[in-house]
Amino acid sequence: MKPHKTWIVLADSGTVRIAVNDGPGKGIYGHSTEGLEAPAITELSDAPGMQNAAAGPNRGSISDPDLKGLAAATFAKDIVAYLETARDHGDFERLVLVASPAMLGILRKTLTPPLKSALHAEVPKDLTHIPLNELPDHLSDIMLV
Repeated sequence: MKPHKTWIVLADSGTVRIAVNDGPGKGIYGHSTEGLEAPAITELSDAPGMQNAAAGPNRGSISDPDLKGLAAATFAKDIVAYLETARDHGDFERLVLVASPAMLGILRKTLTPPLKSALHAEVPKDLTHIPLNELPDHLSDIMLV
């Protein structure tokens, strides 16, 4: 039986790394994600704007947009587009998502049906900061490295 090439995506709202496993006993090595960067979070102001109420002495505030949430959603779409292109080129057969719980939820909503069918496992942890040689210890429950 031919071993499956697995991409392990390590992500949070501002970072993405891809590790590759060519099958059991083959170990893990890094894959370049050049050009795949989180968008900058731009602040519109320090506080939400205020406006006078139509009647009475009260003032109402204008809702503050969730700029970090919007940036994370945009980054998730970029990650999924990158993965979709790589899958179309045959770069991997299986996918493992390792992401902070919030980012994992955003990625899960953004995945396309072909990527969902390639999804082997999800790990709700932020492991973007660990060295690749420590990653197999965190994945021992879901795959042989």
